[in-house]
Amino acid sequence: MKIVYCDIVNIDGPILQVRGVTGVSMGEEALLEGFGRAKVVKIQGDTVFMQSLEGSMGVRTTQRTRFTGHPFEVAFDAAGIMGRVFNGIGRPRDGRPEIEGASVPVEGAVVNPARRAMGQGYIETGIPAIDGANTIVRGQKIPIYKLPGEDINGIVARIIRQARVAGQGQFSVVFGGLGLLNDEYIFFREVLEDAAERTVMVVNLGNESPIERLNVPHICCSFAEQLALAGQHVLVVMTDMLRYADSLMEVSNAQGKIPSRDGYPGDLYSRLARIYERAVNFGGERGSVTIIGVNSVPDNDLSHIVANLTGYITEGQLPVERGRFDIMKCLSRLKGLVVGKETRADHGPIMDACVSAYANALALREQREMGFTITDEVDLAYLKFADEYERRFLPAGQDLPLDRTLDLGWELASLLPKRVLRIKKEMLEKHWKGKG
Repeated sequence: MKIVYCDIVNIDGPILQVRGVTGVSMGEEALLEGFGRAKVVKIQGDTVFMQSLEGSMGVRTTQRTRFTGHPFEVAFDAAGIMGRVFNGIGRPRDGRPEIEGASVPVEGAVVNPARRAMGQGYIETGIPAIDGANTIVRGQKIPIYKLPGEDINGIVARIIRQARVAGQGQFSVVFGGLGLLNDEYIFFREVLEDAAERTVMVVNLGNESPIERLNVPHICCSFAEQLALAGQHVLVVMTDMLRYADSLMEVSNAQGKIPSRDGYPGDLYSRLARIYERAVNFGGERGSVTIIGVNSVPDNDLSHIVANLTGYITEGQLPVERGRFDIMKCLSRLKGLVVGKETRADHGPIMDACVSAYANALALREQREMGFTITDEVDLAYLKFADEYERRFLPAGQDLPLDRTLDLGWELASLLPKRVLRIKKEMLEKHWKGKG
């Protein structure tokens, strides 16, 4: 028999304290009868601190509270959620009926790394700077760093629309919008309509509860895990994780936790890791969950605590600057698992040669800006290569199949003398598009 408690001793923002409670556990869901749901966030003796998922306006100290004995859950139905939009507590926000299906825990346990499959397949986005130079492996977790002033939504929308897995029909996208402005929400609703058959959205608006915002990444990951267990490869795209961290700071302060660096809570790393570590490749006939998290970087400072901790957790980074990926700062640590093995044999050599040539060209540009005159034919070829590389390869607004991206790399490399490319002779003979 479930006990009903009617003794809320304190209400501090969204945090409710109930006295005289026994037999509950952290993360357990509580029902505030006639009001909504809450989650246990702290236990101190027989006093339980609950975080109301729907605010506390209207809650009285005599509010009847019942603990459910299970963690916070949402309803899931693989076919029913496609094309739908949910809020931060898993309820429809598109005006359509509630989902009828099995309940799944929102903050489920992550898969043991020893049980994850590695190096099987990759996600193709159609963007050359990602697919060619920084291939995203299925099950990988990687952030896109948004520098100040960048309009990242167009790139995120392009990834949602274009993403695919080579040779696999079972693919879906879960989009998580955290603290979206109204115009951003309308924009992404239009994106959803373009790919409704394979996309689901979980959205919290900027004027809504920060507590609901904290649930958005976990609901996205729960949906993605269930789809992956059913055999789908799922890409989770979330924007913006800085807003998640800011909400975490706000809620932690309301809970009375002692702030740490820059005012963020001391468990920020573990809270971020609980999200990103849900990226997994199950292997076999089951699917995978790949996570791309957009992270704003205040003051163009990659050492900002949220970006810094995210870098330790994830497997690479994709900074965006002036509408294109900053290729010299981009990194996909897992790309070596598939490049040249599941992609064309020339993938690694031609992409490495292009990045190396671009680095040489940037050094030459710096010399020219310092007043040096560049007259050497090879140096001039490098500079011409850099101009074309920036114009044709780096812009994010493209949709090229991977083979076309590699061919583009060879076309650009042909602007350079063959002798400066560190590529094996037999591969040059097979793919070379230049003179000589």
